[in-house]
Amino acid sequence: MKSEITTIIKDYKFKTVIGMLDFERVGKQEVQVNLEICSTGFVDYILVMDFINSFYNEKKFQGVEESLEVTCKALKEKFSSLTSLKMEILKTEILPNAVVGAKISTVF
Repeated sequence: MKSEITTIIKDYKFKTVIGMLDFERVGKQEVQVNLEICSTGFVDYILVMDFINSFYNEKKFQGVEESLEVTCKALKEKFSSLTSLKMEILKTEILPNAVVGAKISTVF
C-alpha cells in the first residue's frame, strides 16, 4: 500500500513586497499563506515556511498569480517528495474592507 501525507500550513503571515501598483512596491505588506502539501514522506513545515518567506522576500513579486506559479516550482525543486500542492496567498492589508488574493492547485 502506497501512502501520501498531507502537511497543512494555515494562516502563515509575513511581510513582503508584492503587487503591481506603485504604492505596493514601496514597502512591505502583510500576506497570509495557506498551504496543503501532499508528499510520499516527511516534510518539515518549519523548513517550508522559512523557504516561502525567504523566497518571497528575495523575488519581490509583482503579481500574486505569478508568485504562486513560481513558488510551486521552487517548492518541488526544494522538497522532491512532493506529489501535489495547494497554495493560497492573501493580501491582508491592501483594502480596508476585504482580503484579496489567489490560489493554485498543482499535481507533480
